[in-house]
Amino acid sequence: MMDIPKMIGVSELTLELTANPLLLLSAHHGDTARNRNCARGSYHPTDDISFELHRVYGPVVRVGPRELHFSDPNAYDDIYLAKFIKDPNHYKALPVSDALVSTTDPQEASKRRLRLGPYFSRKAVLELESQVQKNVNRLIETLSSFTPGGRSADLLLAYRSTSVDIMTSYLFSHKVGALDVPNFQHPLVLVMDSVLQNVWIQKHFLSPFPLENIPHSILRRIAPAMNPFLDLIESISQKVGEYTLNPPSTDDAGHKLVFDVFLSEHRDDSSASPWTVPRKELLEECLQLQFAGTDTIASTCMVGSFHLLREQDALARLKKELVEAWPDMESHMTYDSLERLPYLTAVIKESLRLSPGGVSPFPRVVGPSGATVAGCEVPDKTTVSCASYFVHTNPSIFPVPDRFIPERWLGSNTRELEKYLVPFTKGPRTCLGINLAWCELYLIFANVYRKLDLTLDDTHGKPSLEFRDYLLPLYCGNKLRAFAQLRCP
Repeated sequence: MMDIPKMIGVSELTLELTANPLLLLSAHHGDTARNRNCARGSYHPTDDISFELHRVYGPVVRVGPRELHFSDPNAYDDIYLAKFIKDPNHYKALPVSDALVSTTDPQEASKRRLRLGPYFSRKAVLELESQVQKNVNRLIETLSSFTPGGRSADLLLAYRSTSVDIMTSYLFSHKVGALDVPNFQHPLVLVMDSVLQNVWIQKHFLSPFPLENIPHSILRRIAPAMNPFLDLIESISQKVGEYTLNPPSTDDAGHKLVFDVFLSEHRDDSSASPWTVPRKELLEECLQLQFAGTDTIASTCMVGSFHLLREQDALARLKKELVEAWPDMESHMTYDSLERLPYLTAVIKESLRLSPGGVSPFPRVVGPSGATVAGCEVPDKTTVSCASYFVHTNPSIFPVPDRFIPERWLGSNTRELEKYLVPFTKGPRTCLGINLAWCELYLIFANVYRKLDLTLDDTHGKPSLEFRDYLLPLYCGNKLRAFAQLRCP
């Protein structure tokens, strides 16, 4: 029986061919139905269709009537450093169609980045580092209760809970308390997988009729698993309303709120009415900042832990470096200090490389003059993409790409390798929260492996990193579970 992703792939392809029967870009090979499934259905370990297609057809594969996917790592810069627009068919199907991530117009996107950029600058992150550290401390406290002989911790949920609390406290100056719920079972943490699956359905079936047009009362009846997500939307919506009526510039601790970033320029402009930022835009921006920053961090920390708990030499070397640099665990080790630790940095980079991150390619549309991508002449209006996973697992750049080898980042060619580390994309649309992401990763990895001894729990089956592509990875194998004990000072 054909599975759901394949059925959708074939159905979507049929619709596209009906609308555009000329099968453009015929110079580039590919079994188009399989290609469509590759690009829009499932991705990576379940069947490796995407890698097989490139193995058979070469570095350029047509994945739609007017869409090309490249596996050549050099294509990445040609696509994402260029000023191609984001493909509206892809981004406008997202449930945050009014947010920066879905903005296809380059000028409008640049304007929004200028507005939000200072809030996520390195300077701003350093000023709010204590907010991040406070939540990391809570993670250590909570994990330490999962001792051997008792119940083990689901590390993906643990890291996801941490990132949820970090993002809500950073954006709104209060956390949702995900780390306070037993066994990391906060509804908002658990609902993320359901949200991913609904995004995928929305993209392929409902893009002409967005879910946002369905009243929440109806959504709660037909998709009760989405209730925690709807609760978050309504909570943020309420805060938006309260803020626009009575806007403080900072909270009691002097923390500038994300709402103020959007609205301050209008207060400063005497010619503008006070609250001209559309409420929907403000709400969706907050939602995408919350979710985009949460799952990527959680996935990277989980993947790093997965490998460290199996590579005992790497784990021992990391702990040794941390003990030498941080002999007194009761003292505070700053983000700025942690960045100077070479092996910790190497572990984080290798974890980012092996973490799926944004699994689906981020499609761009070639401009009116056409373009050359990895030596290939591409006509205008063609959608092009290169998934970061192909860059990160290219054996000519990263020998033995499936192995977790932090030492590869300590050699003389580190700067060259860094050109091909693209977890946050590149170019004018690079990830806005990159500075906050690095801060989270350094503080989480350093605190966990300096203060805790983690022991793998495989009594529920051998853990797996198998995932399916729902724009972000949806892990479908046995979970990574571990016991934890506080280390001696």
